[in-house]
Amino acid sequence: MMDPTPGRRMVVYRRISDDREGRQNGVDRQDKQCRALAAKNGDEIVAVFTDDDRSAYSGKPRPDYIKMLAFLRDGHADGAYALAPTRFYRRLDDGLDFFRLIAERGLEVQTVKQGRYDLSTADGRRDALRAAIDSQHESEQISERVRDAKADNLAAGEYRGGPRPYGYEADGVTPRSLLCPSCGATEGFNAERECACGTDAVNTPGSEAWHAEQATDAVIAGDSLRSICRHLKIQGVRTVPRRYKQEDGTRGEPESRDWLPAELRKMLLRPRNAGLIEHYDEIVGRASWAPLVSEEKWRAAKAVLENPERRTTTGNGRVWLGSNLYRCGTPECTDTVRCSTSGRGSGHTHVPTYRCRTSTKHVTRVAAPLDAYIEHLAMVRLSMADAVQRLLPPAPKGEVREDLAATANTLRGKLDGYTQDYDADLITRQQMLDGTALTRKRLERVEAQMAAQAQLSVLASVPLGDADKIDEEWPGYHLDKKRAILDALMTVTILPARRGRPAGFKPGVDKTYFNPETIHVEWKQPG
Repeated sequence: MMDPTPGRRMVVYRRISDDREGRQNGVDRQDKQCRALAAKNGDEIVAVFTDDDRSAYSGKPRPDYIKMLAFLRDGHADGAYALAPTRFYRRLDDGLDFFRLIAERGLEVQTVKQGRYDLSTADGRRDALRAAIDSQHESEQISERVRDAKADNLAAGEYRGGPRPYGYEADGVTPRSLLCPSCGATEGFNAERECACGTDAVNTPGSEAWHAEQATDAVIAGDSLRSICRHLKIQGVRTVPRRYKQEDGTRGEPESRDWLPAELRKMLLRPRNAGLIEHYDEIVGRASWAPLVSEEKWRAAKAVLENPERRTTTGNGRVWLGSNLYRCGTPECTDTVRCSTSGRGSGHTHVPTYRCRTSTKHVTRVAAPLDAYIEHLAMVRLSMADAVQRLLPPAPKGEVREDLAATANTLRGKLDGYTQDYDADLITRQQMLDGTALTRKRLERVEAQMAAQAQLSVLASVPLGDADKIDEEWPGYHLDKKRAILDALMTVTILPARRGRPAGFKPGVDKTYFNPETIHVEWKQPG
């Protein structure tokens, strides 16, 4: 091997594949070793390029590696140092591109571990090519081992690794945190959240697990994601610290952030919260870790969050109380109404008005007085002394929670059994397809029952029978929660009204006429 020419202007390239903590310990050690070798060779380091927490095998862009190639191609340096060839490349095609640049520019490239690149001879080019092939082979072997290990974990219902999930410790399986209400224990619980004393654990108040459960309950109760995020911000509850991508493509220091609706929704929809394991967006069985919430409660929240009628737009336009909730009372019309601001009211201002979705010739009604009337009726109904008995559904009958969960697990195991029997030639393909289809339908029915049992009336979150509390809290309810309460309480139908102004009406600037007799309210029965 030829000795490197001294006095060259060189760069250092540092890279480490995994640095989730952002400490840069690995790349700092690489820098020291490369500088020591450069000093020994009498070379000057003119630039340092770093790709921290960047894989060379994944195929994703490495910003500083690209900058280094451009730097060398433009003649700003005579070569590069790195800890080992694998710091430059892990894929054969990347290695070939790098060798081509070395040959074209006559660059001096040397590594601490394997010495200098010599592409001036056939043997040198062969050795470099072999090194590139070996690097890709090593990466592929590592990838296969990781994939096989994750498949084994999946089959056993075990944690498959990744960033720390909210509500769990870094091991991904220990809830953060549980508490036994009987003996006060904070550890030693099994996957069913049962303490050694035989008592079911609860989520420790104020812990991540507790906040995840509270947010799940709030969704079921009709609160919007934005209002839940605001509440979490007031309490100082933030996300798990992550190293977020910066504008230059690198990752910054670990930091937690205030919850955003999209992040909160994603967290609440995780099957792991209910102790379920997911593979390619399909739940494949029970996990080995303790859940944060019951499966029924999780499915109830999931049904709310995935409801296509749930408003997810972030525009500035106001959404009115009765949009898609109040019904058109025109004979033979079964559609709901929408609110628009077309038309002119007194003072030449636009007046928000409910109109039938089917036809503008059906019912129309000014929105503000109608909403005020409906809200008044709702508050009176909620304030009745016997509101709890009148409005809350009776305790569900039928299978209890544990029975439904056990049935669901049995059906999931049966689905796996069909595949195994087919692989073993014990059943035909058609038998497997028929059995799978039938079992999936049964599983869907059981999951729907579980969601229904946990989907307690939104009215359970309201201080029923306490008129003072209702008057105090109602104005602060988010629009989504008010709509959920109205939907649980009543069916509002706007009846066709007589044309013209009623007798005695005197026009005013902010005055409009509203006849409650043209509104039909049908109170719903609980259950």
